[in-house]
Amino acid sequence: MKFKMSTNIAVRTKNIDKAKEFYSEFLGFLVNEHTQTELELDANPMTLYVIDDKNSSGPIMELYVNDLEKAKNELISKGCKILKWEGRGKDCYVQDPFGVIFNIWEEKK
Repeated sequence: MKFKMSTNIAVRTKNIDKAKEFYSEFLGFLVNEHTQTELELDANPMTLYVIDDKNSSGPIMELYVNDLEKAKNELISKGCKILKWEGRGKDCYVQDPFGVIFNIWEEKK
């Protein structure tokens, strides 16, 4: 299984308005989309997603794979924990043995 790092990163936050102020107004990242629960920002060369999450906060990196279920099984075999698994095209959060959280995303075939 090959894993490829995405140029997307997400930040979960308990206060999306303060996060928008920081990332957009202070750091100067251009807001591409803004809803009540999510921001998409152009943080060239990356895309930064800010997600409203009342239960937790912190970064989520993203990995691309060509087979989501195979990746899940291989990650579990290497000691990763499944935190959230909604399937293809949705959030699939895995925490690696070192505490880093990744969203696993299946690339379109």
